[in-house]
Amino acid sequence: MSVEKRDDEDDRTIGELFYYMVDELVDITFNHSLQILVEAMFESVKEIFQPTEEQMERFTNAFISRFPKHMQEAISPSLAA
Repeated sequence: MSVEKRDDEDDRTIGELFYYMVDELVDITFNHSLQILVEAMFESVKEIFQPTEEQMERFTNAFISRFPKHMQEAISPSLAA
């Protein structure tokens, strides 16, 4: 009990600060983070290289086919098409 009391009252301890910070951070799933990265990369390719739709489709298929199976499944059907 004395440890708990010290954690709650002593300014030198973090106390519940860690838990407040964890609650503030939203968890991002693997699928969502992968989606963000892939979309950012595709948009960069489109902007810099200005490929045709056919080239972009070929690039997308070649890129995704190199992912491990679990990563391929994590990408939304709109990108995996």
